[in-house]
Amino acid sequence: MMFTAKLLRFIFLSVLLVSSSVAMAAQTYKPFILASVGAGDFHMEVEKVRSALTQAGFDVVGTYNPDLGSYHPYQAATIFIVTNADLLADAAKTPRGGYGAVMRVSVTQTDGQIQVAYVNPLYVQYAYRMKADLAPVKTMLAKALGEQESFGANGLTADQLEHYHYTFGMEYFDEPYHLNDFSSHAKAVSKIKEMLDAGAHGIHFLYELNIPGTDQTVFGVSMDDKNNQNVNDAYQMSVVDFQKLKGTAYLPYQILVKGTKVEALNMRFRMAVFFPGLSMMGDHSFMTLMSAPAAVHRALAKATGGSYSESLF
Repeated sequence: MMFTAKLLRFIFLSVLLVSSSVAMAAQTYKPFILASVGAGDFHMEVEKVRSALTQAGFDVVGTYNPDLGSYHPYQAATIFIVTNADLLADAAKTPRGGYGAVMRVSVTQTDGQIQVAYVNPLYVQYAYRMKADLAPVKTMLAKALGEQESFGANGLTADQLEHYHYTFGMEYFDEPYHLNDFSSHAKAVSKIKEMLDAGAHGIHFLYELNIPGTDQTVFGVSMDDKNNQNVNDAYQMSVVDFQKLKGTAYLPYQILVKGTKVEALNMRFRMAVFFPGLSMMGDHSFMTLMSAPAAVHRALAKATGGSYSESLF
């Protein structure tokens, strides 16, 4: 009887452990978190969010008000790009951690309501292969802004995010655009800032952030080429961001200076990982933007003084 009781207890504990492991392995993440939604004054909400972020200890390193032009994916939008000491320290632990050194918080007016949302730090952690735990950052954002629900996809596991690519032949995180090379990191940063300030090729400077203790500097840029809709943030978002809850916090794009090399995440990875539920074909699909990845690569390369080879696409 004693042996039987011990055996049953062992079996019970084994089943419990297996069940817990399966549950943990099945945990999924979505790209965006809705903080709040409701009626109100857009400009007052923007200032309310800015104040909440600074009071929570975040530094606002950039603010982006997209030029919506004739595309109108939203009635109005403001994106705050924020960081703090923890995020900078976390970014320094990873060779391409600069991409995850900031979080993006959006205030979007759409359908008569104002949505406040932000990128999910845990989603960024896994998608950008960061060797850090961004859960404390998620907690800080939720405490400052709220957390109603996550959205933007059916959900991907940590392993799926770390090895993400949309489909066969499309790029992974570690297959970025190569934009340019310089003789030193300092020269690269100085020259790129100068060129981005000029706003050529529809690419404009938004922010610059150095990752302490590393040879990484990340730039945020806007795209508003009036002659090429593929290099235009508002057009791109009008195609992909058509669901009720808006992924405005996908913006803005980033350029990373890593040592002497200049790169940016391939659009066929970056857009796909933040909008993984989009179909391949149809009106709101990646096929609609089929020419955009090459156009964005070309514009970013030229805007940083580099060259572009058509044979890459």
